[in-house]
Amino acid sequence: MKFFRINIYLSIKNFFKSIFSTSYRETYENKTEQILLKNSNKSNILFTSQCRVSLILVLKFFKKQYPKKNEIIFSSYNLPEMINVSNNLNFKTILCDLDYKTGFFDMKKLKRKVNKKTVAVVLTNMFNTYEQSVKLKKFCKSKKISLIEDNAIYFDNFKILKNKKKYSGIHGDFTLYSFNIMKNISALYGGAATSNNKDFALFSREEIENFKNFPKIILIKQVFIFFLLKTLSIVFLYRLFFFRMIRLVYIHKIKFVLRLFYPVLKFKIRKLPNYYFTKIPFLSKKLIFYQLTDIERRNKNHQKRKMKNIYYFNKFLKFKIKDVKLLDIRDFNYQNFVDFPILVKNRERLNKFLLNKGIETRLYYYKNCGKIFKKEKQQHINAQKYEDEIICLPNNEKITYEYMDYIAKNISLFYSNKAFLKS
Repeated sequence: MKFFRINIYLSIKNFFKSIFSTSYRETYENKTEQILLKNSNKSNILFTSQCRVSLILVLKFFKKQYPKKNEIIFSSYNLPEMINVSNNLNFKTILCDLDYKTGFFDMKKLKRKVNKKTVAVVLTNMFNTYEQSVKLKKFCKSKKISLIEDNAIYFDNFKILKNKKKYSGIHGDFTLYSFNIMKNISALYGGAATSNNKDFALFSREEIENFKNFPKIILIKQVFIFFLLKTLSIVFLYRLFFFRMIRLVYIHKIKFVLRLFYPVLKFKIRKLPNYYFTKIPFLSKKLIFYQLTDIERRNKNHQKRKMKNIYYFNKFLKFKIKDVKLLDIRDFNYQNFVDFPILVKNRERLNKFLLNKGIETRLYYYKNCGKIFKKEKQQHINAQKYEDEIICLPNNEKITYEYMDYIAKNISLFYSNKAFLKS
């Protein structure tokens, strides 16, 4: 019983529709813009080659608009590339630790870090509730600072209020999106930023006009990866070949292969590469269009993930495993995870045990950026705990409830047997 943990949401059908479609560019852009603007409750949008490029444009705008403000606050548990963008643009990057229970900002610490030089807080949607986002928005408004909402992994998550869907992404003064290959709207490469700021819209369009076209070789490589992952997701091929390779890679810690599975592991502090300053490929725009307008498929994907997240949550509540901590999930529509996250003790040994049982998980998520950029361990204790303890269980359309039972029972078995913990 083995299932590929990765799910590429882009279908082969939509890929070829995008390749061979001959409709005008405006057809794709107008409809896509309408959907994203409605979801984020904004009036202006720009498309970029990646989410981090959207952040570059926002921060460059801040430099022009607020020259006396040079501090920006991030959660210390984050994607290092986003912090690297801020540092490269010569902002004083302030990192704030998490609340261990919720995975959201430790708000007491955050409030102490805001001062007259603070230009913005970046809300990275990871584990947070709608209500936490609202509180942060109100706080930023009271301090007259901008809220940047990084909505890369919460796309299509929503809160139902008065029988209407309020999507993640509505809280930020600037909302960032990612449509890279692993996202639930997967366009190989791509990002976007929405806002109600007309000056930003004008500024960013002028900036993008000077960008070069996206490198064809990088796009071709991503197309190859897309077809490779689609092929490996075929169940019998995965069980016959790919799982065995993954198991060997983990057990023998073959770093260069692990970095292919987890790009976060190959991060190095560096200057911004030239390919960041390129336009989104037209192919990516078409891919975004076909997925966004496929409402039925989007709704099905959301509902399937939601039901399986609930199933995992209830399973672990029932087992009451001392060394397994569940995150504070209040709303499974808004906190609807692509992989189901839990915090565990002895994570490396647990992963080895699960691999021997035919179970692949996502072992690496974000990083403690306080350790990478600030060399500050004590100030970011909870971020380090999340980096060391988080493990994400597979959740996609091919994962069966029987397989989920099998995963949960084996995790329970591991922690109930002291011999495993000592192995």
